[in-house]
Amino acid sequence: MNDQSEPRSSCDGNSSFFHWWPEKGTTEWVAYEFDAPTSVSEVEVYWLDDTGSGECRVPTSWRVLYKEGEEWRPVDAARAYGVAKDAYNKVTFKPVTTSGLRLEVTLPPQWSAGIQEWKVR
Repeated sequence: MNDQSEPRSSCDGNSSFFHWWPEKGTTEWVAYEFDAPTSVSEVEVYWLDDTGSGECRVPTSWRVLYKEGEEWRPVDAARAYGVAKDAYNKVTFKPVTTSGLRLEVTLPPQWSAGIQEWKVR
């Protein structure tokens, strides 16, 4: 998900991607663990949407959580979380120093979802 392979579109099957298929309509998550505490304040997510060839669509909603001790806490996001196709969905937030980040993703009721690329800054 963070291999620096830039997708050409949300349905780009030539780049690497991650998906939750066959799960549908559930809340799922994926996380990064850092080798050392890291300060982060922004993520960008390029959603997978394989309309016409598969069962993944952009999610219904999502949010970013950071690890504080053994607990996962939501970041203080500056704006709404986007679910646009064919583009990076950028979220900035109050900087946190953490050992890990998690994306919590709500899948559409009749579909699964996936990620083409996830950037952390």
